[in-house]
Amino acid sequence: MGEPATIAIEISVTQERYPPYDAAHGTPDPMVRRLLTLTLPAGAARFEQTDYGHPGRLNAWEPRGIDPALQARTNELRAACDAITPLLA
Repeated sequence: MGEPATIAIEISVTQERYPPYDAAHGTPDPMVRRLLTLTLPAGAARFEQTDYGHPGRLNAWEPRGIDPALQARTNELRAACDAITPLLA
């Protein structure tokens, strides 16, 4: 048998839908919020995506906490989020 498997990357995505006028956004339309976490051996990076301001059309992924060892890779991490997005539809 080979060596034990090593986790290279874990991806976690949650999606929430808030009703109109919810305290989380206060707008007259419902709002979708996605939280995506990429966990690598060097740390974790968390990104958020919402359709705040224009229901049904999601905004770009925004960083919501990137561990220091991964901060220099923010552009690559955001590109990974963008690559995952079509799978969430």
